[in-house]
Amino acid sequence: MKYFIRIIAICMMTTVFFTSAFSSLATGSTSELESEVSDIEKDLKALNKDLDKISLQIKEASSKQKEIRKDLAIAKGKADAQYDSMMVRIKYMYENGNSTILEMLFSSSCLPEFLSRAEFYSAITQYDRKLLSEYKENIETITAQETELKELQETLKGLQKDLHEKQKNLDKKHSAASTKLAKAIEDAKKAQAEAEKEVIPVKPPTPSQATGKPSIGSSQVTETGGVSYTNEDVTLLAALIECEAGSKNYDALLAVGAVVVNRMKSRYYPDTLNGVVYQSGQFPPATDGKVERVLQRGVKDLCIKAAIDAFNGKSNVGDCVQFRAASSGHSGTIIGDNVFF
Repeated sequence: MKYFIRIIAICMMTTVFFTSAFSSLATGSTSELESEVSDIEKDLKALNKDLDKISLQIKEASSKQKEIRKDLAIAKGKADAQYDSMMVRIKYMYENGNSTILEMLFSSSCLPEFLSRAEFYSAITQYDRKLLSEYKENIETITAQETELKELQETLKGLQKDLHEKQKNLDKKHSAASTKLAKAIEDAKKAQAEAEKEVIPVKPPTPSQATGKPSIGSSQVTETGGVSYTNEDVTLLAALIECEAGSKNYDALLAVGAVVVNRMKSRYYPDTLNGVVYQSGQFPPATDGKVERVLQRGVKDLCIKAAIDAFNGKSNVGDCVQFRAASSGHSGTIIGDNVFF
């Protein structure tokens, strides 16, 4: 029996060693990938924010540009009108000369009329001077607006150039990140496939093979159809097995695992491991946090072996899909501390 136990230990240590080696490589690659993807996503997020800011600035600049052009057209129209009015009066005064003005003044019948006409012509002169001053101010305003419009147009062109440059950089980073991510995922899948292909669980000899004597007190193990599974599935099922049957009696561990696999294959239960394990009202350790604590602490090796064997189709409980504590008195096949039915 001691020889048998040693052989089992050696087989399990060999399997665990190779599995751990491949798992460590995959985990390292995944960690580097996640870190790289996280950095790329941060860069993309920052660039998108800059892109939004520049787009908003361009929109505001375009709106302001329209307003300035509108104001510029109004100012030019006003200046042209002032210029035309002033030219009419200047032309009149030039054609008629000062003699006409003097004749009109001295032809006044009385002093009040004389003063009134003099005041009238003085007002016209002041008005023309005022128009001339306003015309000059309008010209300066127009010139300033034209300068502002030109500067705005230059700024707008610079913003457009920055936008195109950032778009180009964003596209390059996005393309590079997508290519690297796709390649990394593909490499991870290939590495995982190679690891699963290379690491084949070693079957330990039976007690009768190891000692030459028949097995006493062990349940009958049969080979049934297995189910597909992942490394995460193995860990989860092994944690549930440990919670329900301990970690020392292989037959008891396999029996619990076989019940879970039988449920996955039954049309009356969920067809996924998570669905079966976390189904409401079925496995208390899965809902009270015990399974999670075992996962955080690390699952025992013998439980992992029992989980793998159960997934691969080994069963010592036939088609049973239920079990209770043996002390419950329920009828069925007793293996370890549980009765299976």
